[in-house]
Amino acid sequence: MEHKVEQLLQRGLSIIFQLSKPFLKEWKEVQSTLKYRKDSLVDEFNVIIQIAFQPVINDQIPNVDSFILSLLTEWQKRFASKYDENESISLLTTIENMYHKLLTESKSSTFLDHQAVQSVFSRILDQTLLTRDIVDGNEKWVKNIIATNLLPIKWIAVVNKEQEDYRVDCVVCSEQNQVASHLIEMSSGLRASQIDHLSMAIARLLGTNSEGDPIIRIHCLNDTLLIGLQNSDVPVTDHEIEFVRGIYLRQLKLDHLKSKMEWKDASLLFLQHLLRSRGADEAVKAITKGLVEYMPFSRCALFMYNHYEGKGIGVSGYNVSSPSVLQIKEEIFKLPLIKKYLHSLNHSHPLYFANAAHVLPKKYVQEYKLKSIVVLPIFVPTKSKLIGIALLDNGEDSQFDVSTHTLTTLIKFGHYAGELLFSLRDKTLQQFGNSHGVLTQREKEVLKLIAEGATINEAAAILHLSSYTVRDYVSIIIQKLAAKNRTDAAVKALKMNLIS
Repeated sequence: MEHKVEQLLQRGLSIIFQLSKPFLKEWKEVQSTLKYRKDSLVDEFNVIIQIAFQPVINDQIPNVDSFILSLLTEWQKRFASKYDENESISLLTTIENMYHKLLTESKSSTFLDHQAVQSVFSRILDQTLLTRDIVDGNEKWVKNIIATNLLPIKWIAVVNKEQEDYRVDCVVCSEQNQVASHLIEMSSGLRASQIDHLSMAIARLLGTNSEGDPIIRIHCLNDTLLIGLQNSDVPVTDHEIEFVRGIYLRQLKLDHLKSKMEWKDASLLFLQHLLRSRGADEAVKAITKGLVEYMPFSRCALFMYNHYEGKGIGVSGYNVSSPSVLQIKEEIFKLPLIKKYLHSLNHSHPLYFANAAHVLPKKYVQEYKLKSIVVLPIFVPTKSKLIGIALLDNGEDSQFDVSTHTLTTLIKFGHYAGELLFSLRDKTLQQFGNSHGVLTQREKEVLKLIAEGATINEAAAILHLSSYTVRDYVSIIIQKLAAKNRTDAAVKALKMNLIS
């Protein structure tokens, strides 16, 4: 099994290299649209992308894990600032979707190719992201280091390097050097442009800076441990420093592994939940229920884009009045959410809003008592197509925050839901949309005759129309149903119960 997974990953990486030229061409065009998000991060991504494709020159396709590790090493070596994880995930998702789009445009690509590319980007998330949300864990791990009694420790501070300065995540004192809690809290909020300034400030605040007491630094990936020691004639050895670093890194790895397994388990359970659904009605109910059962939300409403009418339509609600959701029909391009954030949604980025009133019509905010919301794009990666959105919250008037971990997991949920709904899109729109608005009565009459085998001239004679008029009707029908030809239009119309 492991061998098969590795084969899939290598296939995905080979595809990424094979499509490097068209990707780089499109990336150059896309960069200008991404700059508004965060100039420095987009520039940093651009540098790493150029480095990533260097092996192509020698036709060398590296091992996937080695490839990811080498890029991460280059990132840390070149850029001092700690990446913004939310923005990084958004940019990675944009890049992945660009590859799915390129595959879709290739006649020779297969569904397995899409899966292979998806597996590589999932591995990138596994290896390089999903390691935040661990401040509480830091304190626990630091206490474990102090408890070893390997060094005569007075206090330990965990420091992060951010864009412009250093920030203290947490400070822990040993039992022999207890300090008032408000002083520890003050120390934990410190920032400085130089780490030496933080060392001195923490020592003074904690009142433990006796003359000659050393403070050592231990670098651990994106974190730095500042350790205040008691005055001792015995110097700290390299072996002791490596031992402390090892304890901290093992804890980081365990936390990362736990985080990775949690989001993969949730994604797998959601997918299994969707696979049990039969038909459009069960599918939309499975999506809304699954997003609540397997993610930290209490309510969900699902909407699809009805491309026949140019409107967004409500198709299902969970823990919210489903009949009222089904009544919602909006010209979506007039909504603030779509006007301002369509670009992000088209790249399958989940969006969090502390105040729903900023992006949704006032009448819905009031009716459903919305405060904080998450907007999940229902995206079809194999077609590079946005077909709907899900709105998620934690109940009436609920104010909440969302972790990077949750937003990352939601991307996959949106992809799984998108693939399912796309396979049932016509049936779903027929069931929940206004089918009478899809085809006019005359168009249905023309299509019914065509479906029964009538030629253009025969249909014209039966309906007492000219053959030119019937041809015009057929062209409009094909366009409305996004069909390949009139036979395909007839098949689609029968599936949608537009004709019998």
